[in-house]
Amino acid sequence: MATFRGSYQHSVDHKGRVSVPARFRRALSGDAEGSFVMLRGLDACVWLFPADEFKRMEDRLRARSFGEESARRFLRTLLLDSRDETLDAQGRVALPPRLIEHARIEKDVLINGVLDHIEIWNPKVFEQYMASSNRTYEDIAGELLL
Repeated sequence: MATFRGSYQHSVDHKGRVSVPARFRRALSGDAEGSFVMLRGLDACVWLFPADEFKRMEDRLRARSFGEESARRFLRTLLLDSRDETLDAQGRVALPPRLIEHARIEKDVLINGVLDHIEIWNPKVFEQYMASSNRTYEDIAGELLL
C-alpha cells in the first residue's frame, strides 16, 4: 500500500507529460508496478491512483447499485476520461487533453500527495480552492480528528 505526502511543483511538457516526483515513485508498492489509473478528480484536479489502490476503490464502487441514478451518474462522470497509465522511462505520465481541460492545467502543475493517491492541480486553481472555504483548518481538524 502506497502512502503519498507532500507537494511538488513541476511543468507539463508540450506533449502533456508531467513527471511524477521520485519520492512518489519510490512509494509505489510492487503490486502497482509503476501503473496508475488516471481519473477526473473532484474540485478541478486530476487523480492518479496506483493500480493496486484503485482496485480498492473499484471494489467499493462495484458495491453501489447501478439502479441508483446518482451512482450511475457518478460512475459515468468519474470513468468518462479515465485511463490506465504506466510511467515512462523518465518517470512521467501523459495527461489527456480532456483531463488537462478539466483541471485547467496550463504550463505549471502542483502535485500533491493525498495518502492513497496523487492529485495534479493548476497551482492558481489550487490556491483559489484553498482560499475559498469559510472554515478554518482547525475547525475541520476538530471535526474529523476528534
